[in-house]
Amino acid sequence: MSAQHDPSAEQPTSGTNRFPDPFAPAPTTPASAAAPTSSPGDQDLPWKATAERRDLWGPLQQPLQGTVRPPTSKAVGRPRRSPLVRFGAPVLLGGLAAVLTLVVGLGTGLAGPLLALAAAAGVGVVTLGGSGALLNAPRRDRAERPVLDASVPDRTRAVLSTILEADATTREQIGTLRPQASSTPSAATVLEDVEALVTRIEALVATEQLQSLRPSAGEVTMLEGIACRYVPDLVGAASDTLGFLQTFEGSARQEALENLESIGRQLSVLSEGVEQIEADLVGGVSRSLEVHAEFLRARFADQHLNPIIDV
Repeated sequence: MSAQHDPSAEQPTSGTNRFPDPFAPAPTTPASAAAPTSSPGDQDLPWKATAERRDLWGPLQQPLQGTVRPPTSKAVGRPRRSPLVRFGAPVLLGGLAAVLTLVVGLGTGLAGPLLALAAAAGVGVVTLGGSGALLNAPRRDRAERPVLDASVPDRTRAVLSTILEADATTREQIGTLRPQASSTPSAATVLEDVEALVTRIEALVATEQLQSLRPSAGEVTMLEGIACRYVPDLVGAASDTLGFLQTFEGSARQEALENLESIGRQLSVLSEGVEQIEADLVGGVSRSLEVHAEFLRARFADQHLNPIIDV
């Protein structure tokens, strides 16, 4: 039995055993055979980073723009008060406090000269140090409001501007209530929850997805209700409760603390509503106002809450 003949296994009868070069020049005629030919390595491969391709891929070399300032410049970092206020005012206040203490001590005859001098020096040092620490602390920049794009329709811009103004008013109220809430941890937590909720609302207003919606869209209308009605109502209730805590004791104070806990849970429900709007915007889903309101009502029922706000 003869072996089967496989033509593909035979050695080629002519040519070379190398693969053809797709970039090699076309075969020339005998008349031009003497002309110089280029080897494959002399031509740019498709992936070779030539100078022209580098300009397309990489960043263009352009001169830097902007102003270079030294680290000590006032334009770098948080704004600070002038040196006259930062150093002169504490010295003046400390000196006035020391002189006033000395005059009162000697005038009333409650202490001898040495004791009056010691008291005046102590009061002066304490006043100088306290005022100096207060005046030399860097001033906080006001939180920048989200920028509304120029392409936002006028009616939508009006609603979003109202939301941002309400958030700014809420932040001012939080700053006013912080000293009263410093001695009550639950009250301080409520104010922190309010500030966090306002921050999330402002972040939503700054998104392109929300700015592209109509003012009648459920997401815009619900955010307006949360920022302009629900949150201010809860902040007002928290302010009244803080007044009760400073006035009453016993069972009345305990009831006020329970009211604060209820306000905190209502804020959590509003935060869940804002989170749902965030998820809908990311997913490209738009819901009606009634759907958002029903979500809040269901969450209030799950929490067994009797909300202050009228959803």
